[in-house]
Amino acid sequence: MTVETKQEKCPYCESSDLTKKKRGWTITTGIFGMNQMQYQCHECGKKFMEKKANFD
Repeated sequence: MTVETKQEKCPYCESSDLTKKKRGWTITTGIFGMNQMQYQCHECGKKFMEKKANFD
């Protein structure tokens, strides 16, 4: 029995070279979304929330 794990990909450049961390406080959004997970792509440098990530 094999279990497939889904790999996260950047929605902008489709790279799978990502860093996942908890989003902190920002001046524009304050505490809203502070405990959500955020990805940063190492290829294009874009940051995006977990709900925008492509899972393949």
